[in-house]
Amino acid sequence: MALEGKMERFCEEYIVDYNPVRAAIRAGYSSSGAKSYSYQLLKKEKVVSRICELQAEYVRKGLFDNRNRVIRELWEMYERAVQAKPVEIWDKELKEYVATGEYQFDDKIAMKCLEFIAKIGGMLSEKEGEKERKKENFEIIVKVDSDED
Repeated sequence: MALEGKMERFCEEYIVDYNPVRAAIRAGYSSSGAKSYSYQLLKKEKVVSRICELQAEYVRKGLFDNRNRVIRELWEMYERAVQAKPVEIWDKELKEYVATGEYQFDDKIAMKCLEFIAKIGGMLSEKEGEKERKKENFEIIVKVDSDED
């Protein structure tokens, strides 16, 4: 049983990432009221029933792909990691944190997210990554035993 308008769109968006607030916003509800709308929608039996129908349909058709969800979540993490955050220090006289004029971002998390996205997307396989690491740390030790004296 398909719903109409924003309610149907909410159900479709909800099964993308199971985040009710983001689903409500993507469905067209206002961002200021998204939390309230999503809570109200998930209390309605017909909405919950439609979500279950959509899940079953997606599984049956093979469209329910957790890989896309993981990639989307990793990309959101990457975007948060590369946002410039101002460096602040404690000013004893003002008794508050003040900006130093410098910025930082979390490059380790950003690189790890990109690595995982590349692996999931097939751009870099586990084996290729392991081969590269082994090449970097590869040593040959040769022991020569001689019977000649």
